[in-house]
Amino acid sequence: MQLKPNTLVALIQIQHMGRRDFLKFSSIAAGLAGAMASGLLNPRDAFAALPAGIKFMSESEYSVFRRVMEIMLPTEGSKLVPLRDIPVLQTVDAALLATMEPHILQGLKGGIAYFNQGPVANFGKPFVELSDADAAHFMDTWADSKEVPQRALAVGLKKLVGLGYFANPPTWAPLGYDGPVSDRWGLKPQGNAPMPKH
Repeated sequence: MQLKPNTLVALIQIQHMGRRDFLKFSSIAAGLAGAMASGLLNPRDAFAALPAGIKFMSESEYSVFRRVMEIMLPTEGSKLVPLRDIPVLQTVDAALLATMEPHILQGLKGGIAYFNQGPVANFGKPFVELSDADAAHFMDTWADSKEVPQRALAVGLKKLVGLGYFANPPTWAPLGYDGPVSDRWGLKPQGNAPMPKH
């Protein structure tokens, strides 16, 4: 399967996400937290076929993201907030997929399908059907691949899931992080103002 140009553009965008994207995710996650508090969104439904709050992922794309989340964020038995209590994929859907140009979103969707079919040659089944050990091995293999699309997909999907989880403020306390210093200090956003020359 050959990737379409839109898929490569989507992968490049994901690779270049940074701190500002995290802050954008955080503001959307805060809105989702409000929906959770009001009962409109129940993160415990996150493992349903296609839960509330998912508008831009198909069921198969959601399954791939969910499986990536399960493999890269094994929160059970750790001090991290359990996945079932955080709207991780709703955050990814609302903060990233909702903001993508339609042709870029289609490219990412093609990349997700390509990623899901990637292990068929060596494991005889798609990514979503692999055991935890095989899924982790596959993700690590692709993340270290010399093939740029494979590496970009594995790293990009991990990055999106990580951002979707840690953008939610309840995940911060177990890490000892008490939020953006700009909020605590009451600093106003300066946009892309140049750094001082001192």
